[in-house]
Amino acid sequence: MFSFKKRNLDKLKKFIRKSDNKLSNEDREGIIQLIRPSIGISTKKLSSDNLKIGKSKIGGKPDMPENIDWPTLNNSPLIFCAQYNVAEMKKYDTENLLPKEGMFYIFLGINEEWNGFSIDENVSKIFFIENLENLERKEYPESLNEDNKIDPAEIVYFERLTLPDDENYKLLYFNEKYEDFYFYFYQETDEFLTENLYEPFDSMHQILGEDRSIQSSVVYDFAKNELNIKNDEEHVEKWNDIFEYSKSYKLLIQLDCMDSNTNLNKFGGTGVFYIGLKEEELKKMKFDNLRISYQST
Repeated sequence: MFSFKKRNLDKLKKFIRKSDNKLSNEDREGIIQLIRPSIGISTKKLSSDNLKIGKSKIGGKPDMPENIDWPTLNNSPLIFCAQYNVAEMKKYDTENLLPKEGMFYIFLGINEEWNGFSIDENVSKIFFIENLENLERKEYPESLNEDNKIDPAEIVYFERLTLPDDENYKLLYFNEKYEDFYFYFYQETDEFLTENLYEPFDSMHQILGEDRSIQSSVVYDFAKNELNIKNDEEHVEKWNDIFEYSKSYKLLIQLDCMDSNTNLNKFGGTGVFYIGLKEEELKKMKFDNLRISYQST
């Protein structure tokens, strides 16, 4: 199994094995095998964008190689939301899924109809740069509206354990076998994770691991988008395809717009952006075809 902070892992295993519920011992052990490591993210509000160039952060001005310009769409600058330096999180990448160095960037566009972040993959630029030589802090484009600047916040990484979302295909067996599986097992286990292990850092920001989705598991969203499903009727009709396609997707990044240390909520509301890719792409460390989804409360 993965190498992880043993104390928290042992606490979670003990909780699952000792919980007062109807699960068989065999099924308890089966759920324990579904525990995955992720890279948790806590944030610290900054009074100014004074972090060292190349540090992970939310908002402020992006640090990019001098030969790369601020991303635009139809000649309009996109909103810089976050940059994640993988070298800073490497010691928490216990499954060695990420490169040793490089930076992920998230730039999002605005849907003018509701004056919020667009959820259209074609109205965003989410990309990875491996070579971080000659980084410079980009100045805001003159055409960028003052309201479209995100306040800076520092990112700090830590170890975090995750379980599959309660509606994820990995828990289908348990949901079918046990009536009210969510209420008498999953909910209390999820609360234990949050309230006993990670309460000081309880945000929805995350790198890797199992998705912590606000609605149904986000891997279904990735599959639905790949299948170009546009309405509820198609969703029902092609559910079996969605279900099978979802098994090929992995979470890469969660960007929590509800984080009180940022002002992402002025465009992201009470929601989370999820960035994912196919498992085979992650294994090959290919980040040129990232998918995006958005869920809100």
